[in-house]
Amino acid sequence: MIFRRTKKRSDEPELDDTATPETTDDLDAGDAPGPDAEGTPDGEVELDLDALDAADWRAQGPFDIAELDEDDDLAGTPEMPRIDLGAMVLAGFPGAELRLQMSEETQQIVSAMLVLGDSALELGAYAAPRSGGLWSELREEIAAAATEAGGSASLAEGPFGVELRRLIPVSTPEGEQGYQPSRMWVAEGPRWLLRGIVYGQAALEDGLGSPVAEMLTAFRSVVVRRGDEAMAPGDLLPLSMPQNLVAADEPPA
Repeated sequence: MIFRRTKKRSDEPELDDTATPETTDDLDAGDAPGPDAEGTPDGEVELDLDALDAADWRAQGPFDIAELDEDDDLAGTPEMPRIDLGAMVLAGFPGAELRLQMSEETQQIVSAMLVLGDSALELGAYAAPRSGGLWSELREEIAAAATEAGGSASLAEGPFGVELRRLIPVSTPEGEQGYQPSRMWVAEGPRWLLRGIVYGQAALEDGLGSPVAEMLTAFRSVVVRRGDEAMAPGDLLPLSMPQNLVAADEPPA
């Protein structure tokens, strides 16, 4: 297993958190390329950010729970089971491993990670304004945090509009220095924002073929259950242990 971190230090991680799962296989040694003033690498065509932000990227998911058909079974099927974490309902797929990341302080679930081979997708859901637009406000701060940490960040057109790509400096267990690549996908729904961070081999691929395709399908399959409670934009939506796992831990009657 290339991803070893299973705990977070905060139960409400900020959206500009630059911490990444530890890895020994996907570190790029040497200097990280720096973005230009517009947040894109030198030589690339400047993106029309306004047009990308204005487009609807959720036609194929992720969905709000209110957008599901009445006959849609949240339990899924034996081949494609769904995992109900409260604020997020995930769709499992063959060969994938689910890792729930806990806060060391509160022992609450703060994110979920789906791992398949040498790739992983970390998922977190957050409260957002009813008017939307939170992603356009936050990505500059996230990019700046990456560069301040000694890494780099750039914007690209991705499957959900503006995609943020980062290289964050990390150390291997052997003490070697390198850079952890990641791709950040963000989808905004009714009063929520879903963030997916792709790590590993899928973060190194430019296209949408395998292994990116599996991560993309997993992200699109998420169902968000926002709830009606008032929350500040950027607050983490609460996650809970899946009921089938809770039941498995209980002693038999």
